[in-house]
Amino acid sequence: MLKEAALITVSCVLFVQMGLADAFQEAMRIRSRIVSCQKCLSFWVCLAWTIIHGYGLVVSVAVSFIASYCALWLSLLYDCLALIYNQLYEQITQTNDTSTDAERPRSSSDTQAGGDEVSQMPE
Repeated sequence: MLKEAALITVSCVLFVQMGLADAFQEAMRIRSRIVSCQKCLSFWVCLAWTIIHGYGLVVSVAVSFIASYCALWLSLLYDCLALIYNQLYEQITQTNDTSTDAERPRSSSDTQAGGDEVSQMPE
């Protein structure tokens, strides 16, 4: 039972994190908070699975809550890994800007500086 609950939880987290939940809802033309939330989806799918397979109500609810809590941590781990991946990808694909504009130092009186700067008027 624990192996199946863990597989359901991982599947639910990946289903939401990879954007499949949004694609599914768009294709079916529905909006559901349960399908959009990995914790909710893990809870309800585990609850349905355990009840269908004949486990008691108390055991089913307990396993579902544990799966929901684990989904929270799995999604956090997934987000951390995505952040690390994005940082590494930026470092690998970073190009050196060799234009002369990039080498010229900028000053506050520079007329080519960003247009959002406000010049100071003499008093």
